[in-house]
Order: sequence, then structure tokens, then C-alpha cells
Amino acid sequence: MTTFTRRNFLATGASAIALAGLPAQSKAAETFSLGENRIVALSDGSFAFPADFWIGATDAEKAGLGNPVTIGANVYVFRNKGRVFLLDAGAGNAPFIASQFDTVGRVPRELKAAGIAPDSITDIVITHMHPDHFGGVVFDGAPIFPNAKIHINETEWAFWTRKVFATDAPDQLRPMVASVQQTADLVADAVETHGGEADLGGGVIMQPAYGHTPGHNVMLIDLGTEQLLVLGDTVVSDHIHFAHPHVGWALDLDPVKAESTRRRLLDLAATDRLLVAGNHVTKPGLGRVERHGSTFKFAPI
Repeated sequence: MTTFTRRNFLATGASAIALAGLPAQSKAAETFSLGENRIVALSDGSFAFPADFWIGATDAEKAGLGNPVTIGANVYVFRNKGRVFLLDAGAGNAPFIASQFDTVGRVPRELKAAGIAPDSITDIVITHMHPDHFGGVVFDGAPIFPNAKIHINETEWAFWTRKVFATDAPDQLRPMVASVQQTADLVADAVETHGGEADLGGGVIMQPAYGHTPGHNVMLIDLGTEQLLVLGDTVVSDHIHFAHPHVGWALDLDPVKAESTRRRLLDLAATDRLLVAGNHVTKPGLGRVERHGSTFKFAPI
């Protein structure tokens, strides 16, 4: 296993994606009955980062995390009213990803194991366009969800698809930016952009959660008798961000706004007793947020 430092991680050109190679065993998709509906939790693999990527953590907190720190890579499927939503798409297997990470691209096999055909997906909702969340809309160089609309925040789409970004980005970021833009070009006709909060119908609402990226959003899912909040990258590891929400994450574009967003959403989830789904929480990543003094605790289901 490669040991990454922040410097050599940046040098790989992957400084804006939550991925680092860690061997991971495949795990079959898991289906949960939640409220009046069901959620299928899929694992795209698992990843690891050096503990010092959690900015502001004390030495004791980092020691508790271990080094490297394993994080989950979860996406979810939600069916309602004749629609099938894929909530984030995983990393795919574009050359930029495949050349560096051998543990991603598991979503297609997980869908197959769950009996979900790619052409049955009607909607893909993207929290943000980092390759580990957006890249999976394409596999083997072609879109794999022929009947799906791809929902993305308009600010997020505009930020990543700027033509000058491929040349104006720092040298170490250009391969990653180019990969994101190649993916975007392949699926552009299927993309539907949304400003601010957007009710997609079928019980799915996109809500702004900026900070990690300029147009990062979360999803609030109506389960009938209760609601589920998909956290995206507002939380990266259940082992520190709930108990220490002030701790930053090295890949946040706006760390101050990212912290504020994390605190707001964790407070909301605890106050309203929402179920939460964490993309980078230990798989399957479903649970509740409990108050723990002045901070929070993750209680998996």
C-alpha cells in the first residue's frame, strides 16, 4: 500500500478527490427498510488518508484515528413513485482514476448484485463533481445510465466545466480537472442543473451545503414516515467529524464555510432526528446523529 503525504498526494494530481489506494474487500449491496420505502446502500470501495489530512486535529485525536485513516465510499439507491434515484455515482474507471487507484469502480457490480439494471435508473443526483462522486456516470469510456437525468447544482457545474480551468488550474491539478471535464462532456446532454434548493419530485430535495466545493449540496429524502439526509462530503470519517466538527479536511475549498455547513447539518440532523447517510462514513454509512455534550455522535443502524 502506498503511504501518502499531503505533498505527494497533491503531486498525483488528485488533491480534490477523496480517494487514496487501500485494498478493500467487496461487500454485497445492502437493502434497508426505512420508513415507508427502502434504501439500497452500495460500496464503491474504501479509501485511506494520512491522519494529518484532518486539519486542526490534535495529536491525540490523530492517534485515535490511526494512520492511515480508512474511510468509506458509499452511494445509495432510492425508489419512489416509479422513479429510481442513484445518489452519487462512485468513481468509475476513467484512466485518471484507474492509473492511481485500484479499489474503486465497484458500483456497476454492486448494482448487478442488487438486481438493479443501469437502464432502470431514472435520476442521478450528484452532491459535487469530485471524481469519486461524479466519475461513475461513465464506465469504460461511455455513459452507462442511458435513461437517467443527472442533477447537479448550477454553480458546481459552471465551476468544473469552465474551459479555461483545464489550463489555468495549478499543474498538479490539471489531470484531475481534465478527467472531470471529459466526464462532463460525455454526459452533458443528460445534465439538468439547479440553483439553490431544488425539489426533484419523487421525495428528493437538493439543498445547498457549500464549502467543500462551490456548489456542493446534500439531499433530503422523504421516506414517508421520516426523512434521510445524504451528507456528501460535509462529513469525512465518522471517527472524528461528529465528535470534533471544528476539525477541517484538507480537500475543502473553503474551510471556514465547510465547518459552518457541517455544524449546521449535524445540528439539524440531531434536532429533527433525521436518518443520515454518509458517503465517507464506514459502510453502509446509515445512522442517526446524537448530541454528545456540545458536539455529536454517530449512531449506526
